[in-house]
Amino acid sequence: MTEIASGHEAAWAAFQASEQLRLQHETLEWEWTRGRTDFIAFLIAISEEGVRGYIAAQVEKIADIPGVEAYPERYWHITVKGVGFLADTPSRPDEVSLDDVRRLAEQAQPLIESTPMFNVQVGPANGFPEVVYLEAHDDGTVRGLNKQLLADVPGLTRSPFDGDVFLPHISVARFTSNEGLPELKRRLAGLREGPAGPTFRATEVLLIQAHLSTEAPTFDLLALYPLRQS
Repeated sequence: MTEIASGHEAAWAAFQASEQLRLQHETLEWEWTRGRTDFIAFLIAISEEGVRGYIAAQVEKIADIPGVEAYPERYWHITVKGVGFLADTPSRPDEVSLDDVRRLAEQAQPLIESTPMFNVQVGPANGFPEVVYLEAHDDGTVRGLNKQLLADVPGLTRSPFDGDVFLPHISVARFTSNEGLPELKRRLAGLREGPAGPTFRATEVLLIQAHLSTEAPTFDLLALYPLRQS
């Protein structure tokens, strides 16, 4: 079992043992924003039609559970590295200016574009306290890119979830109550017993500006980095 698969198994065991969820209105992610609304990140979009169909089918099987709120399709992605909150005058370690973003975008370009294209196998379904997610298995490429960006691009801030504990995933739903937790555990367990999900070829990384609100974030494209053809 790979390091990443072991991480997903640990996440699943923790989710199965959980007695309450971290709800949308009280989530640590929401506290993390501290009123800030624009976040910069490197990510991989999910655009392959067959994979999107698989994700939609998985979401449909849990969407009617009380307290489960599915993210819209436009939100589906795999985060590679968070950059920080956009600020006119950065005053915290996790804030960046427009000039910072331009510099980071340029410095990241050769590193990302020298990374070979790679395959990502999607699934099975799993859970964090904040979200339902689909696992993303890629033989460690996204985690390795996350670590490389941290090591080679000055000014990128390390979060508690970066580096060796970084776990690539696709968030598909968040929680509005704990009402359906027992049923959610049961259905996710059933989904995990199903066949392996589809595989897609990651060919590019995007730099985006996410606009955060009580609704699912929307993304503006800032830069696109094609991966190297292998």
